[in-house]
Amino acid sequence: MEANVKRGSTSLAVKVGFWYVVSTFLAKSLSFITTPLFSRMMSESDYGEFMNFASWLTTLFIVTSLEMFNTLPRAYYDYTDEFDQYNSSVTIASCGLAVIFYGLFLISGEWIYEIVSIPIHYIHILFVVLMFQAGKQIYLARERTMYRYKSVVCISLINLIIPTVIAVILVGLLPVEYRLSGRIYGTYVPIILINLFCVLILLKKRLIFKIEHLKYAFKLSLPLFVHFFTAYLLISTNVIVTKSVQGAQAAAVVSIATSVLHILTVLFEALTGAVTTWVMDNLQQGNGKKLYHDSMFYISGLAVVAIGTILFAPEIVWILGGAKYASATPLIPFLVVAVFIQAITSLFTVILTYEKKIVKTAIFTATVAVISIVGKIVLMPKYGIDILPTINVVTFGVLFVLNYILVRKTSHCVAINIKGTVAVIMSTGVLAFFSSILYTYTLMRYIVVGTIAVVSIFIILKYRKTLLDVVKKVYKRS
Repeated sequence: MEANVKRGSTSLAVKVGFWYVVSTFLAKSLSFITTPLFSRMMSESDYGEFMNFASWLTTLFIVTSLEMFNTLPRAYYDYTDEFDQYNSSVTIASCGLAVIFYGLFLISGEWIYEIVSIPIHYIHILFVVLMFQAGKQIYLARERTMYRYKSVVCISLINLIIPTVIAVILVGLLPVEYRLSGRIYGTYVPIILINLFCVLILLKKRLIFKIEHLKYAFKLSLPLFVHFFTAYLLISTNVIVTKSVQGAQAAAVVSIATSVLHILTVLFEALTGAVTTWVMDNLQQGNGKKLYHDSMFYISGLAVVAIGTILFAPEIVWILGGAKYASATPLIPFLVVAVFIQAITSLFTVILTYEKKIVKTAIFTATVAVISIVGKIVLMPKYGIDILPTINVVTFGVLFVLNYILVRKTSHCVAINIKGTVAVIMSTGVLAFFSSILYTYTLMRYIVVGTIAVVSIFIILKYRKTLLDVVKKVYKRS
């Protein structure tokens, strides 16, 4: 298929990106979709054990994969003729890293089990998942790079539906004392088989391992790992630091707000993944002016999602936690602005990854993350949880500026409409600033929502011909 596509096409990117975002968002939102169901079927202790297992799986995957799957979009241009060989090399390396970590874990002694608080008989399935999880991500990155959205959708939906159905059946049928095992094995054994299937497909195409590929991957992936892992810590430490400084009750309120951020982050990460290949294709083709224009549609789309989340924050909090967590609502507007700025900064990271100049952004992210965590520890005793949104906005604002400075030093600074981008960020920030008034006067808030909806419909109708032409091109290509 790759030979027949017009790489860099915006219409093609819209089609492929749409299906990628839908499937990826559904797959990564699995824990939120099933939360009301499993929280009622399992005891509180068993449910807490499973969430601890899932949290460690997420954290250890970032560590053991070293973000090597994120090097594929860039590697495509340097290894076009041996792309399958490169995929094979990084797949073998990713599996090998998980095996090494597994071995180190087993020989570490009892102290490591006390840290992770996972029963020893579940440790084995944890690492078996990790052995092949990166392989699935490499396969999905490969298919996305080649604009093969159907296989991405298929694998993502299978990964969503089958493990969920099996886990629900097992938890429903097994006695109470075995429901935790039913949830873990019912969820992750099918995922292991799906991951293994993806690995076998990659290795079947070309089973080879080259040190050259590994050096190339590490040169890009290690800075990416530092960047993404520390960015992950910036959000996850909100609850951890709050519990240490303010206590469990305040942490519960922050955790609800953080859950909203996590959902939004998953969506924005999926959107970033969807446009990565399109951005790099246009950089490769020298279409800086096209990116300058079309990227504003993407950034505006992110803003619409962020604004919608801010406007409906009271309803979202009520759905997630009920009326007793209403105090989490005022935290959400500027926390959303922070995540929105982070999503735009990820666009800069894509450009820097293409330029292979990702080391400085990793150093900046790590440094700012440490300062942010220290700031939370120092300021929260005096200002309480209300200071968290400000710290997050300042943190991601600084990273935005630093990464833009790095982009300015590349030959592709023309691809960023910085004035338009800043204007969109400021508009979202203004809405967040007045959100407390909107939350007080519900009718006024709904009027604002209605006004935005009417304006959006007017814009769609005004430019319907252009939009219809894009849609026709998309379906013509399909």
